[in-house]
Amino acid sequence: MLSYTIIYNPASGHSKGPTAAEQLKTKLEDRQHQVTMAPTKSADDAREFAYHAQADIVVAVGGDGTINQVVAGLAPRKNPPLLAILPEGTVNNLAKVLHIPLLLPLAIKNILEAAPQPLDVAQVNNHYMVSTLTLGVLANAALSVTQKEKQHFGPIIYLMKGFKVLAQHQHWILQLDSADGKWQKDTQFLLITMTNSVGGFTNAVPDAAPDDGRLHVFLAPKLTLWRSLLAIPYFITGNFQKLPSMTYFATKELTIKTPKTLQSRIDGDPSTKTPLTLKVISDHIQVLAPNVG
Repeated sequence: MLSYTIIYNPASGHSKGPTAAEQLKTKLEDRQHQVTMAPTKSADDAREFAYHAQADIVVAVGGDGTINQVVAGLAPRKNPPLLAILPEGTVNNLAKVLHIPLLLPLAIKNILEAAPQPLDVAQVNNHYMVSTLTLGVLANAALSVTQKEKQHFGPIIYLMKGFKVLAQHQHWILQLDSADGKWQKDTQFLLITMTNSVGGFTNAVPDAAPDDGRLHVFLAPKLTLWRSLLAIPYFITGNFQKLPSMTYFATKELTIKTPKTLQSRIDGDPSTKTPLTLKVISDHIQVLAPNVG
């Protein structure tokens, strides 16, 4: 008999978290497993529940933000429980990367039958990330997206807001330092991803994998208004890596400094401000996911 703690966010995605959590609970109890239900009421609850969970497996029910908070609770533990994901968010970026089914019955089946797979996480100052970090235009656009808009429009709302912010022609000086080199650039946005998927585009970074031990960093050039308009197809298709003058590199550690303080957005939610120090943590978190070779 295994023990499970199910952490779910009633406001995630289309607010189906409680129903999904109850269905999973029923399936687990049918197999004589021990289940503890842990609904969140505040932003910090998921992290606290995961940190204190006395269970073999901790289940994150929700989107990337909920998964981030659960991982933030598991990562500081010396021997963390296994992580399981029941995707009920709007974008479900990490679930798509891990090939976890989005349909509820199949996602539950994955939790019951899948084997543990390694999952890299990154520590960002005193926070954690499992998917993406943005600064600049992308972060500012996402900060203006409401939960209601996410539920109504889905991932396309980020593109709509992004084009509006892009037209304002905002740009910032960023200084990046890593073991592989130093960059200082006047840029419109910085994107860092742990996986091959960004905003649901699962082919955005073909060389990236969720257990490759690297941060994949994109530093976009400052664009004129005309070039900003020409860049739109690259974002619509998820091929921003091919944007002319885009700087790309991969590294295990990175520091980011800015003359003006900027707020980052990590795994879809507002997070820590610059300066930032990032470090990949490998071989610590294990997630239940299909083995796709």
